[in-house]
Amino acid sequence: MSVVLSVRDIRVSYGPTQALRGVTFEVPGGAVGLLGPNGAGKSTLIKAILNLVPLSGGRITLMGQDSGALGPALRDRVGYVPEREGLRPGMSGVGWVALLGELSGLPRRSAVERAHEVLQYVGLEESRYRNVETFSTGMRQRLKLAASLVHDPVLVLLDEPTSGMDPVGREEMLELCRDLVKQGKTLLLSTHILKDVEALCSQVVILHEGQVLAGVTVEDWTRSEAQHFLVQWEGQGQAFEEACRGRGWTVEPRRDGLIKLVLPVGEGPRAVFQAAREAGGGLNRFVREETSLEELFLSALNRNGANHAGL
Repeated sequence: MSVVLSVRDIRVSYGPTQALRGVTFEVPGGAVGLLGPNGAGKSTLIKAILNLVPLSGGRITLMGQDSGALGPALRDRVGYVPEREGLRPGMSGVGWVALLGELSGLPRRSAVERAHEVLQYVGLEESRYRNVETFSTGMRQRLKLAASLVHDPVLVLLDEPTSGMDPVGREEMLELCRDLVKQGKTLLLSTHILKDVEALCSQVVILHEGQVLAGVTVEDWTRSEAQHFLVQWEGQGQAFEEACRGRGWTVEPRRDGLIKLVLPVGEGPRAVFQAAREAGGGLNRFVREETSLEELFLSALNRNGANHAGL
């Protein structure tokens, strides 16, 4: 499979501050999640891909061509959904999208025709003549997506595309993204919402302090997450905890009376209930614990530290 986006050892500095320090990863296609805490360098990375900040080192290629050498042609191949507004009050939805189409190099008539097409695609055909400032949060997010697609790019960069949306609007946006992937578009999704990454992406890139910590599959995270449980034990003493430890499980009693269990891959709820019976008691609460994004960052950080230590 050909690589759509290749980022090789790129470095970006703002004066004495190094925002990106040797970032390297590849996007072969499909949807890739870009994760990291505030200040990790996600926004700077997106700007670097768009040639909006100069590189102090490294190389970015798009479809095998150096992004710096592409010049304005880079914008023809990349669409961008910004986190912040990115809209111009006083213009209609179709007028705004058509304008961006013209700025991307489309002739006026083609830009208007294409604007109508993409607005229908994102579900805004009935609101296309309304001024953009009258749009709801969800409508604005879909309008920005339409604007990113008007020139038919190869790669679409999405910065927090579901931010501020209600559950229905969020799912509609994710469904549009899934459909774009089916159509052959490549998406780079920068977000703090882990569930969006799980729903859409098959690969993740984690940034921390301007460096890539880990490149793992979302399936790896989901499988790990599925083995975390919170239980409430009803029985005598610590027999249940001892039974769990005897099976090699991680047991962490909490102050709220719950017990956190971390099971190895291959063992699940049935084994937990069996351990409770063997300990002479029962469980009156049993839930899967969702691993927080912060825990995942720490896990990646720990693995990264172990790798540097030669472990």
